Amino acid sequence: MSKFIEYCKIAFFNIKANKVRALLTMLGIIIGISSVVAIVSLGNGFKKTINDELASLAGNTLEVYSMGDFNLTDDDIEALMDKERHILGITPNMILRGEASYKDLKTYSMDVTLGNEILDQSSKYDLIYGRYFTKEECDYCEKVCVLDKSSARKMFGTENAVGMTIDLYYGNRGGTFRIIGIRDDNSSQIADLFMGTGNSDIKVEAPFKSFIDAIGLSGYIEGYYDIVLLLDDSEHSSEVLDHTKAILEARHDVRGEGTIFAIDYNMVLQAVSSSLTMVTLLIMLVAAISLFVGGIGVMNIMLVSVTERTREIGIRKALGARTGSILTQFLVESASISLLGGIIGTILGLAGAEFVCLMISTFSTSKLAADFNPIFILGIALFSISIGIVFGIVPARKAAKLSPIEALRHR
Repeated sequence: MSKFIEYCKIAFFNIKANKVRALLTMLGIIIGISSVVAIVSLGNGFKKTINDELASLAGNTLEVYSMGDFNLTDDDIEALMDKERHILGITPNMILRGEASYKDLKTYSMDVTLGNEILDQSSKYDLIYGRYFTKEECDYCEKVCVLDKSSARKMFGTENAVGMTIDLYYGNRGGTFRIIGIRDDNSSQIADLFMGTGNSDIKVEAPFKSFIDAIGLSGYIEGYYDIVLLLDDSEHSSEVLDHTKAILEARHDVRGEGTIFAIDYNMVLQAVSSSLTMVTLLIMLVAAISLFVGGIGVMNIMLVSVTERTREIGIRKALGARTGSILTQFLVESASISLLGGIIGTILGLAGAEFVCLMISTFSTSKLAADFNPIFILGIALFSISIGIVFGIVPARKAAKLSPIEALRHR
């Protein structure tokens, strides 16, 4: 152990004696390691953000669409509830773009999501004030609604707007709805992308029949184009999806026509996660080229070092130094150069990842946090050492095999 410590001291003394040359040698490794660390940290952070948002969107729900010339009906909903034991509830799901105002003071663009009481359970964002509309309010077309807190603050100057009224319009028709609940904000841009929301000023949830009746279309809209199924467990989503399509196709006699379309967001989550992992690996592969170039730089500088220190090697051998000792000393020196480059590269990579996240958070509405894995950082350190050892073998063997007599003649 004492010999190894001595080798380390000699290695760091030689690095210190040639600071500029050592730094230039490390440059390739620093660039490669910093690139890998930054890319992996940002990639993992982005992947975690996407996965969290998709997980909040997916959860234990399925979405089913009618792509044919027919709508899904209340009878279809009852049939699914009777025949599929893993379904806890089903709600219609329709999003309309309209306008909202309060006492004609100001008009805001609005996205209104229409459904029944199950819509509350399918949402991943909690009510913070009031309550949700009930089955009775949905059945009797009560004009009640729920806002998110940003919408309430924008319209009324306060988050708790329970008891206030709001005028909701689709085209030139609408009605006055009473606010009975305030939901926490949906900060998921992925959810907005899938749901077609996010560009409006106000987000509202209202009973399907109540709003359709308010805009005078209750006699024209029969059934639902889109329904959401609430499951007891997401593990059964694939099974329920197949059964649901089979039941609805049989009821509407459209077997094999592909007119019933269902989305399992858990499958979307897995596909996106796999794609992000593949992209990260490909970018890492490109960054790894810098590590290879850095390794060649280490080998080159160690060959120069062997040439410069030939006489020193001859003296050490003449004094009894073994071939293994010379080999170990040069390997320790090359590994030390790589390790220092790896440490500097890791620090720069972490700082770069944090800087990119800060820029994204500052200049956009997206929030991204780099994901630093301590095990990965340790792996980077070990990998840096291995670069020095692998690319230092040739110079170290050359130094170890020098003849003491020829080395002492070298000037």
